[in-house]
Amino acid sequence: MNEIKINHQEEKIELKDNSKRAKTLLTVFWVLTVLTLVGLLTGYNELRILKNAQIGEFVSEEEANLSDLLQGIIGLFQFGLYIGSIVVFLNWFRRAYGNLHRAGITYIKHKETMAVWTWIIPIVWFYRPVQIMNEIWTETQYKIKKFDPTYVMKSGGLIIGFWWALFVISNFIGRYVLRTAFKQDTIEQLIESSTATLISDIMQIPEGLLVIFIVYKLSKMETKLADEVKKSGGNIVKA
Repeated sequence: MNEIKINHQEEKIELKDNSKRAKTLLTVFWVLTVLTLVGLLTGYNELRILKNAQIGEFVSEEEANLSDLLQGIIGLFQFGLYIGSIVVFLNWFRRAYGNLHRAGITYIKHKETMAVWTWIIPIVWFYRPVQIMNEIWTETQYKIKKFDPTYVMKSGGLIIGFWWALFVISNFIGRYVLRTAFKQDTIEQLIESSTATLISDIMQIPEGLLVIFIVYKLSKMETKLADEVKKSGGNIVKA
């Protein structure tokens, strides 16, 4: 773990390095986005086969079995990687928020641990995570500007809001997919479930790309803040 320590204007600042977590997060989300795109293609083929069967067109057993196998494999990898993406995102998110506290910003509303709990607590998860993301984006830049008055702050409210809207919609669609997954007794139900899965994948692609964009930009800001702290006499301590 890297730490940046400096006394600046009689203020002791201790920031924990977050760059490695950001790089890991970006890698995982790129892979997940590509895998989701592959799932989108296999899901479309699965839906095509089901609709052909519904209208009475011939579908070979080999083609149907291969499609089911591909969907199962892709779905399994997607699920595993999705769980991994949650872990790496929360690790990065908590540290990014915690660094605001370590930077001496005393008016932040919540403790560092809230960056994790906010995703779990019912109702709170609907609005608090996006508030914290906006805080990280804004307050990191405010701190940079204290060191470097020439720094031009970048607005992120619109892009963060768009990401959150996609996340909420995708979350509700995902829950619907889980419900339909256990109701696949008829071909109509299979088509309904496949359609819902397809829509879910379509939503997750831009959502994943927005996460990549936001984290990339924030990582740049964190690096800039670290550089300014070091310029002012701080040291990076590897532990």
